[in-house]
Amino acid sequence: MSDTRDRVLEATLASLVRNGHGGTTARAIAQIGGFAPGVIYYHFSDLDDLLVAALARTSGARIGRYRTELSGMDRAVPVIARLRELYDEDSETGHIAAVQELYSGARPGSRLAAQLAQETRNWEQLAEELLTVLLRGKPLASAVRVRVLAGAAVAFYLGMETLTHLDGDRSRPAGLFDQAARLAGVFDRVPRLKRRARRVR
Repeated sequence: MSDTRDRVLEATLASLVRNGHGGTTARAIAQIGGFAPGVIYYHFSDLDDLLVAALARTSGARIGRYRTELSGMDRAVPVIARLRELYDEDSETGHIAAVQELYSGARPGSRLAAQLAQETRNWEQLAEELLTVLLRGKPLASAVRVRVLAGAAVAFYLGMETLTHLDGDRSRPAGLFDQAARLAGVFDRVPRLKRRARRVR
């Protein structure tokens, strides 16, 4: 039963990539997955319920992947290099395309919109964790509100993906990663402040 549910979720994500949000119907999903449309409603109450579950699946899996790959990294240059690799994975697996379709099709106040808001917060939390480690001990840290910066980073990512999704210009992300790599090199050369030892009275 779990295997069938997984097949439905994978077929839904594949349909979002292939057919877009508007074309992701029960029939289209079933055709991609090789099962009868009724199978969908055995596992999910309706199409919205399925889309919410598909979003939670792909976003949760990718957040887990990012967290594992970036764990313990405290220098910007290798972080940017790893982010670039992870971004390429997102593109190749269809994660980015599927999520963009969900953003474009979500109605305000819907369950899908609420799930998108939750997943966005999850990505912001991950960005906050990463930025906290990178900024630790840097002179710039005292001037930065990490939570705000994390939110801006996720918003920038979503905006970049929206534009790329619309015009198909894959050079835009590549150029931004090139620029980020150059800035990361400068950032890493800034020494961390040494903590003053407390005097024992």
